[in-house]
Amino acid sequence: MPTRVLTEADELPRHQTISTFDTVANSSPEWNDGYWFCFGDPAGEVNLITGIRLYHNTNVIDAYVIVSTQEGKQYNLRASRRLRPRIDDIVVGPFWQEIIRGLHTIRLGCDENPHQVAFDVLWESTAPPHDEATGVQNYRDGRLMGERSNYVQVGALSGWVEVGGKRWEFTVEDGWAGARDHSWGQGYTGVGEKPNQYAAPIVTDGKTRGGWGGPGMRHWGLIKFPDRSLFYAFMRNSDGTYSESGTGARGAGAIHSVIDHNYGSDIPKWSYTDVEVLDHEWVDGWPLLKRGRINMTRPDGVIDRFQVDVVSKPVHMQGGGYWAGWNDQLGRGIYRGEEYVEGEIWDISHPVKIFTADGEEVPPTPAEGAAYWEVYALYTNLDDPNDVGLGILEAAIIGEYEGVESR
Repeated sequence: MPTRVLTEADELPRHQTISTFDTVANSSPEWNDGYWFCFGDPAGEVNLITGIRLYHNTNVIDAYVIVSTQEGKQYNLRASRRLRPRIDDIVVGPFWQEIIRGLHTIRLGCDENPHQVAFDVLWESTAPPHDEATGVQNYRDGRLMGERSNYVQVGALSGWVEVGGKRWEFTVEDGWAGARDHSWGQGYTGVGEKPNQYAAPIVTDGKTRGGWGGPGMRHWGLIKFPDRSLFYAFMRNSDGTYSESGTGARGAGAIHSVIDHNYGSDIPKWSYTDVEVLDHEWVDGWPLLKRGRINMTRPDGVIDRFQVDVVSKPVHMQGGGYWAGWNDQLGRGIYRGEEYVEGEIWDISHPVKIFTADGEEVPPTPAEGAAYWEVYALYTNLDDPNDVGLGILEAAIIGEYEGVESR
C-alpha cells in the first residue's frame, strides 16, 4: 500500500519536490501556512479580523474571528480540528474559505453559531499583492529561530456581517476596505507559545523577530485608496530616528513601503524614501492612537502629507488565540480534539484594558513589551482632501514613546 496521499492540489503543475502536497519539506512542528483577513467600514462600526491556518506537522487546522464594535465589546470565536484526511477542505468548525481565483477573488465566511458572530464576504483584490517577506530567516546564537515568507494585499468587499444580533449588509460601492496577509514558514506556532525546552538559553543580544526594535512607536499600515494600495511599516524610535519595520524590513532605510496602483493602471509601483511623524494624539494618555499626522517622501522629493484618524474600536489579537488566547493557554496549532470550538465576549470599553464578562481583567500580551492592537483608520491627503484611504493600522508603543508607556 502507498504511504503517501494525493490531494486536490496535486492536480496543479506546481510541485517543488517529488512529494505530494499532503506533506511539507520541513519536519518542524512549527511549520505553518495560512491566511489573515481584515474587514472594516468607513464609519468604524465594524473592525473584524479572521484567519485560517494549517499546521502540517501537528496535523491541525485552526481558525478564528475577532471583531470589535462601537458598543465597546469584542466578540471572539476560535475553532480547531484534525487536519488530515480532510486536508483539501479549508473548513474548521463554522469557518470556511473558497479560493475562486488566486490573488484575486476569495469568498470566506463563518456560519451562524452560538457565539453571536457570523459573516459571508466576497473579497476582490483591487491591486497586485506585495511580496513583503521574501524568505526572511531569523537567527539567535547561530540557531534558526524562525523563517517566513508572506505577501499582503488590499481588496474591495461585499456581503454581510452579523455581530451581537446586528447585521451589516454591504456592496463594493459602500466603501468597506479589506486587507490580508498570506504567510508560510517555520514560525512561533504549532508547539504552543513556549520556549524550546531542549535549547540552551540565549546569550547574545538581538531580536527573535525581525523589524520590531524599540523603544518607540511602530507604524504598520495596509491602506486601500480609490486608485492604489499603500503598504508601509516603520519605527519612530525614542531617540528621534526612524527605521524600517515589519517582517520584510531590509534595515537600510527609514521606511519599508510599496505603492501599487489598481489593476489596469500603467503606473509602475514605487516606494517612499523617508517618513516624518508629526502630532499624534492618544486616547486619554493611554497607548491607543486617536489621530495623528505623518509625512512620507516620494522618490522625486515630493512630500505626501496624511492626516490619520482612527475610526474603529481596537481588536486585541489574543482573542484569536495568539499568545495565551486559547482557554488552555497553549497557543495556536495545538491539537485540541477532532472538532473543537470555543469563544467569549470581552468588555473593551477601556482604551487598552480588557475585561471578561465577569469583570476580571484579561492579562496583557507578552508581545515584546508592546501595546499591540489593530484599528481601522482613514488616511486623508492634506493636499487633496478627495484622496482618502481606509485600512488597517497597527500603531504599537514598544517600551515608552514621548511619555506614553506600553503598559
